[in-house]
Amino acid sequence: MAKSQVDVTQLIQKDPVAWTAVLHHRLRDEEIEGVLPQVTAVTSQRLLNNKAEPYSPHLLRYTLTLDGYSDPITCIGKRTNQHEALFYRDLASQLTIPPSCWFVDAQEQNSWVILDDVPNHLPPQKWSDGDAQTLMQQLSGLHAAFWNDADLQTRCDWLPHFVGQKRPYTWPQLREQQARHFDEGPAAIISEHALQHAGRLAPNFLQAANGLAVMRSLNGWPGILGESHLAAAAALLDDPAPMLLPLRDLPPTLLHGSVQNEHWQTTLFGDHRLLGWQNVHVGPGLLDLVSFIEQFNIPQPTTASITEETLIDSYLLAMGARLGKHFDARAVRQAIPAARCLHILLTWFPHFATWFAEMPNVYTWQKVNRLPDHDLLGTRFEAIIGYRTYLQDVFARFLQAYYTL
Repeated sequence: MAKSQVDVTQLIQKDPVAWTAVLHHRLRDEEIEGVLPQVTAVTSQRLLNNKAEPYSPHLLRYTLTLDGYSDPITCIGKRTNQHEALFYRDLASQLTIPPSCWFVDAQEQNSWVILDDVPNHLPPQKWSDGDAQTLMQQLSGLHAAFWNDADLQTRCDWLPHFVGQKRPYTWPQLREQQARHFDEGPAAIISEHALQHAGRLAPNFLQAANGLAVMRSLNGWPGILGESHLAAAAALLDDPAPMLLPLRDLPPTLLHGSVQNEHWQTTLFGDHRLLGWQNVHVGPGLLDLVSFIEQFNIPQPTTASITEETLIDSYLLAMGARLGKHFDARAVRQAIPAARCLHILLTWFPHFATWFAEMPNVYTWQKVNRLPDHDLLGTRFEAIIGYRTYLQDVFARFLQAYYTL
């Protein structure tokens, strides 16, 4: 969408004249004619997440009172990064899955967008199997819209390629920028050869290697992360080619990059919106699919009883229906182990470095793992409550995927 001439500061200060200009711009985009309403007053309310904590970056619900109308209208103001703002400026209007955007202010720091409000949406805990399958159809619509679009990164030169082979780092630059990770040990795990294969993911690989080093120092995580898991992670960090090449062979498309349950909004009226586009990039659509599946029941399980295979089949069938012969379902299915390994490696191993880096010794860690969850409340290990059973399944899938590469 085109940027309105309104100054974002006027909107933050709740200037009715500025908000009237933005509203008129939005209504004209919808081709609404006639006398357009004037905004007479603006109020805002900070939105909270399901833990009753403010979102970060913060979200505000703005309520606009209109001259001559008894009912106000609402929208969402969001402070965000430049990539999400550029997505709404350049690409969102080509899709039905994101909320409609009223205003964009794309800055290198502290960008800002105003979006349609989606009130009264269902929390993931109340999704049905049908809702979950519908989300797979919505995800396929996103990927099909830009499937194998060779000019996408030319039109939007700000879009990075998630698993692209372009190497943005020299080894000395990486050592300088990520000195902490080298100093703490992962340089002994990960090689220059591996970082060359990793391309722009090199810092992510270093973070994963740092987590691996921490877990090795603790002799793993009893019942969750054993020597076979650690050896598999070390092998992929040493030579990521078997994991990355199958993904690079797939047609690229536009990726959301963070399709967790919390970013979906589903209403009783069958509307579906996907928020949280801060990590938008180019890559194989399979990465979004695996990301969604891997987090589907965390941190709180949904009421949907749908299986992973049904989610995968729903996505593949929807992609085939949209793209026909241009979609190779077999190639996508065969690359699922590679996508799963990459997702788990880059999602969970970096967490281990922050969770357990200050562990006094391996004996304390072994003792912690013998304690029931209620004994961990109020301790620094409280964060792992609820994750132990979940991660046991995660790393079982990781090892199985690794053996399939």
